Amino acid sequence: ETLRSSLPEGVTIHDDIFRQANFIERAVTNVEEALRDGSIMVSIILLLFLLNFRTTFITLTAIPLSLLISFIVFKWFGLGINTMTLGGLAVAIGELVDDAIVDVENVFRRLRENRLSANPKPVAGVVLSACREVRNSIVFATLIVILVFIPLFALSGIEGRIFAPLGLAYIVSIAASLLVAVTVTPALCSYLLPNMKRMAHPKDGAVVRFFKWLVARVLAVGFRIPKTIFALVLIAFLGALALVPFLGREFLPPFNEGSATVFVLTAPGTSLDESSRIGRVAENLLREVPEVRTIGRRTGRAEGDEHVQEVNSAEIEFELAPSKRPRAVILAEIRAKLSEIPGVFTSVGQPISHRIDHLLSGVQAQVAIKIFGDDLDTLREKAAQIRDIVAAVPGFTDVQSERQSQIPRPRLVQAPIDPRPPKPHQAPPRQSRLRGDGREPR
Repeated sequence: ETLRSSLPEGVTIHDDIFRQANFIERAVTNVEEALRDGSIMVSIILLLFLLNFRTTFITLTAIPLSLLISFIVFKWFGLGINTMTLGGLAVAIGELVDDAIVDVENVFRRLRENRLSANPKPVAGVVLSACREVRNSIVFATLIVILVFIPLFALSGIEGRIFAPLGLAYIVSIAASLLVAVTVTPALCSYLLPNMKRMAHPKDGAVVRFFKWLVARVLAVGFRIPKTIFALVLIAFLGALALVPFLGREFLPPFNEGSATVFVLTAPGTSLDESSRIGRVAENLLREVPEVRTIGRRTGRAEGDEHVQEVNSAEIEFELAPSKRPRAVILAEIRAKLSEIPGVFTSVGQPISHRIDHLLSGVQAQVAIKIFGDDLDTLREKAAQIRDIVAAVPGFTDVQSERQSQIPRPRLVQAPIDPRPPKPHQAPPRQSRLRGDGREPR
């Protein structure tokens, strides 16, 4: 507020242009919604299949207890709650109840059998025996799932910094769910399940009965035509292998930051006034796109900046309003508008994505091709050829070769080497200062 009050007349500060906090808050909100929706869906599915509030309650306790243990471990290791750690918990939310539900279902079945038997055994012994029956299966299944995420810790660079917290959060939460399943779940089963009235009625719920009927019919048909089943499985497997070359290979999916960045690059040596004029033309063209709002421009970057740029480069950042049109269509319209500026190269991207690309390859682009050699003219010729080839590949946009300007430099001439041996060091002659009468001063 002090800065706003001290501004000269006609100058306004806009603090809502490209706030990285907006992207971070939006990302955290999305992950929180994923955690919330995942917990609700797990609760609904469990209730539909179990049709029992007590077994559902015992199973669902694994979710908050596992998350609580994960947060305690995060505190011990100095990890914060961010989008990646929350993302790891969101990925694991559906698996946190796996160990508990296997325990609860087996304990429930054994207690029901014990209730209907002629010589019922003590409840504690039945619960302990039922938990031991599935203990090895639960432990090995959890270890196998954890091993899947171990390779994430071998990633280096920016990928390792991003995905290591996600893998750690996933592994910690899954291990915590196993700890809950072998400690809390059996104790709750021994207290809540033995006195249930439903123990006397060994009838499954409607959903379970339907799937048992469906599985029985499928198995009956499969046993009659085993060769046909094997053939269908083989065809499906080969079809899946045929689709592998067409699958995406990006380790980092494209971000949707809700904002965009346009780089306007003119010829090297362009003056600041001319670059500013071209930047204003680009801004006016961008305002013709309905989704574009709050535009900000930066022409050149100072020498002390981490990404120093000359004044022939302008960077325009703007927010994109929510729209029914796909993002690709909006960006295509922006590129079409900017193509009206002659003699200028433009590149459309996103602020944070461009920074990440710059960290990975030194170039603000997803794909960078670097050529090395001694002859600058040959390098430029080859770069132009590669640019034309790449531009013809479907899916590539904003293809350019780095613009460079030739700067004359004085040729350094090496001084001839004197073959004579160096002279021995001699003390400099003594310089005397004479007084006015011709005698040396004392």
